[in-house]
Amino acid sequence: GGEVERILRMVDGVLLVVDAFDGPTPQTRFVLRKALALHRTPIVV
Repeated sequence: GGEVERILRMVDGVLLVVDAFDGPTPQTRFVLRKALALHRTPIVV
């Protein structure tokens, strides 16, 4: 978790890629929650 937060603090935006076959995974949801908590606006692809 600490690595994700550290990286998110270094960027201005987030590009979140979700696999069409597998869909969102628990890690996808975790990263999305962290990005939103740090007020990063994700672009979901």
